Amino acid sequence: MKPVLVLRAVEDATRTAEKLRALGITSVLSPVLEIVPTAAKIPQGKYDAALVSSAKGVELSDDDAEALKTLPFHAIGAKTAEAARARGWRPDIVAGSAEAILPLLLARYPRRARFLYLAGCDRQSTLEAGLCASGHEITAVEVYEARAVQALSPEAVAALAANRIDAALHYSRRSAEIFLTLARALGIIEQLRIVSHFALSEEVAKPLLREGFVNVSVAERPDEEHLLALLAKREH
Repeated sequence: MKPVLVLRAVEDATRTAEKLRALGITSVLSPVLEIVPTAAKIPQGKYDAALVSSAKGVELSDDDAEALKTLPFHAIGAKTAEAARARGWRPDIVAGSAEAILPLLLARYPRRARFLYLAGCDRQSTLEAGLCASGHEITAVEVYEARAVQALSPEAVAALAANRIDAALHYSRRSAEIFLTLARALGIIEQLRIVSHFALSEEVAKPLLREGFVNVSVAERPDEEHLLALLAKREH
């Protein structure tokens, strides 16, 4: 069985590799993003609730966030909620995507509310745009940045060039776009057409489909559990 290519930031990629190993699947790691804290400060003021769409938004937030733990806390993703609990927050509304959590928030807050959003510098606008359109106020604090790396790992390049990669896992639209850019620069984009690509969501799959890839599968739900279940089903 050929290895699976994991493109997540290094700490996440290592955890994913361990999960794949437990499934009897080998992996090649090539992080295309480097996650770094921005040391952004949370503005003083009164907030009605806190929002976080990524575990990194919790893990890399400034210590000032400690004073806001009494706020209702709403999270996108089970992993985000888990990270919040580890830091002493009490997640309230938890949903798998911005599209899923938005109507829940609008139902919970029928009147104008002020939300503190612990976010990354690069993010989709769905949540903020939807809340603002309904008259809410969002204070987004960009607590981390996902920087694009300059090259794929030598191990990944060699494996792709030799057609030794069976599948690739894609966790975000941006990381998929960076991966394609790096592969195109190396002249190995054609090798990727015979690879099976597994995307966390329809949004993540868009750059792959736009490139004309046909071997693209999307997880039933946008979380790693369902993504790896989809991969394991194919492998076995």
